[in-house]
Amino acid sequence: MKGILTNAKLVLANEVVLGTLVLDQGHIQAVDQGLSSLPGAVDLQGDYLLPGLIDMHTDHLEKHIEPRPGVRWPGLQAVLSYEAQLKQAGISTVYDSLCVGNSLRKPERTDLLSPMLQGIAEARELGMLAVDHLLHMRMEITDPDLMTLFAPFIDHADIRLLSIMDHSPGHRQSPDVQSYKHKIKAHMGMSDLEVEEHVDFLLNASRTIGPSHRLQLCELAKARGWLLASHDDDSPEQVALAKQLGMSIAEFPTTLAAAAAAHAQGMATVMGAPNVINGGSHSGNVAAHELAAVGLLDILSSDYVPTSLLQACFLLAQRQDNDLNLAQAVALASNNVAKHLHLADRGRLEVGLRADLLQVRCWQQQAFVKQLWIQGKRQFAH
Repeated sequence: MKGILTNAKLVLANEVVLGTLVLDQGHIQAVDQGLSSLPGAVDLQGDYLLPGLIDMHTDHLEKHIEPRPGVRWPGLQAVLSYEAQLKQAGISTVYDSLCVGNSLRKPERTDLLSPMLQGIAEARELGMLAVDHLLHMRMEITDPDLMTLFAPFIDHADIRLLSIMDHSPGHRQSPDVQSYKHKIKAHMGMSDLEVEEHVDFLLNASRTIGPSHRLQLCELAKARGWLLASHDDDSPEQVALAKQLGMSIAEFPTTLAAAAAAHAQGMATVMGAPNVINGGSHSGNVAAHELAAVGLLDILSSDYVPTSLLQACFLLAQRQDNDLNLAQAVALASNNVAKHLHLADRGRLEVGLRADLLQVRCWQQQAFVKQLWIQGKRQFAH
């Protein structure tokens, strides 16, 4: 199917130009400055036309398969609801970020893994998915059963990325052990004894089985050709270990020093778009806009709110404390992601690439998705 989209602000790799884009057979056929008067050309009324967004980290599917604590939704229905939100958010490629291994905050995550994967598979088999779904497996290395839990899924064809997580207190996301204890006691309703036992367990697991799990996973990823990401690095030493083990992506560094070390090591630094929307980290860690201000922000992910991704790009472009123009800010959720995740066929408005396209209209400094095309087919219109 051939189409002509004209009178659009085309967000290219380094600039925004008023022009026309031609798509044919699911790919971009032409990108031209100036307007088209050809019959059938669709006037986008001066709206922005972006490449479809690529989200490398979102655990939002969990919120659909377990909409309330203890409530399990059918996998297919959960996936279709999730898919609808992705399309409304302008996301054309998603790395479904699924946890392997227990964590304190959501110990039931292990039970959700199989239904989520089954739901994705069923929706795909029924032809009900338009977004390109790939897998980002989030590996909790303090879980003694981690490798056993992962074994049934190790040959899944959609796995592209592993992130290595250690949520034990005393470093990374929770550097203050006492603060961590107070938090879990308040949030989980645990007794003082239960809190102490759990913290002791995590600290011991981090020291004993954590390093061996980390090494096993890195060796497995190398053998399978999967990309590797570190998670919540807080120091140059942690970044150096990650780089040594073959990790090329630093997810959510918690300090400026860790982000700078990742940049120096050639690793891509990822921050969450909600961090941008909220003006900082909800955990008190380094703010995404601080990294952008010193040139240390490479990729944005939606983390847990799909619609945050587009808005964060426009907010960063509007800020005066960084050098990002709109094209460069949009690249944080498109071209940069494609480059670091080795997706050579998408991420830019460029001849020959996939026609994953996003029409965006702005109102009172808010960005809204008007239309989304995935491989040249319109999948969302508002």
